[in-house]
Parts: sequence; C-alpha cells; structure tokens
Amino acid sequence: MDVTLTEPEQELVEIIASQMAQVLEAPEQLLHTSRLFPPAYKDDPDAQAEFARLMTGDLLDGKRRAVESLTATLGRGVTKGGGWRVRLTADEVQDWLAVINDSRLTLGTRLDITEESHDREIDPDDPDTIAHQIFRYLGGLEEFLVETLMG
Repeated sequence: MDVTLTEPEQELVEIIASQMAQVLEAPEQLLHTSRLFPPAYKDDPDAQAEFARLMTGDLLDGKRRAVESLTATLGRGVTKGGGWRVRLTADEVQDWLAVINDSRLTLGTRLDITEESHDREIDPDDPDTIAHQIFRYLGGLEEFLVETLMG
C-alpha cells in the first residue's frame, strides 16, 4: 500500500512517533496514558493487579515495536516535489494504525474528548486549538489507512 503525505504531514507523523516512544518509556509516570492500558477487571483489584502483572509487559513491548516499525518506514520514505511517499506492507499499516490510535487515545484523554465533544467546532481561542486539530488529523489519517487496507 502506498502512503503519500505532504512534507508537513510526514513531519507531524514523525513527531507523533517520537512522542509516543517517549510516552512508552514510562507510561505509568505520565498523565493521560490510562487508556493505553485499560483495566480488564474494574471491579476486582486483585484480578486486575494479576492481569497487569502478566500482560502489561507484552502490551508495552508490542506498542514499542509498532513505534519502531513506523519510525523505520518514515526513514524509508522518499520526498519528491513537496510530497512524501512510502510503500507499506499490511503489517506496517497495522503498526501505523496502532501508533496513531495510541496517540489519539493519549491526546483525547488530555483534551477530555468525549463522544459528545468529538465533532464540535474547534474554538480558535482555545489554547489547545492545535492539539484538537492534530487529534482530528490523526483521526482522518487513521480512517484513510483503514479504508485503504480494507480495499
């Protein structure tokens, strides 16, 4: 699958990947990462602690591997005529989707985005205007990748 982005879009995806790599160094120490590892047992703290002990490392490794894959594909892309292009395998598309989704979960939590607020107009005076625009852009990119992957 070919992905073509403008140079600013490619730079944004690169920044997002870099930030997610930083988040995944110690997600438990950062705010707004709760949705990256949602609880499996909300009403049973002992079962949740056991689940976290058994699964969090594997989940974290998978997220880190996806960031590494996305970063590698960014390095493989070619810039030409103001655009950037890369060919992705189906597995690499899945990695892109994982990183974009995790970024949206983290950013959406920080921005307190809900189903009701998701489609509201962005207030240009809001200090988080750019973050809201990035959230929406990532949603569009995610939708494009899913639709393209599905054929």
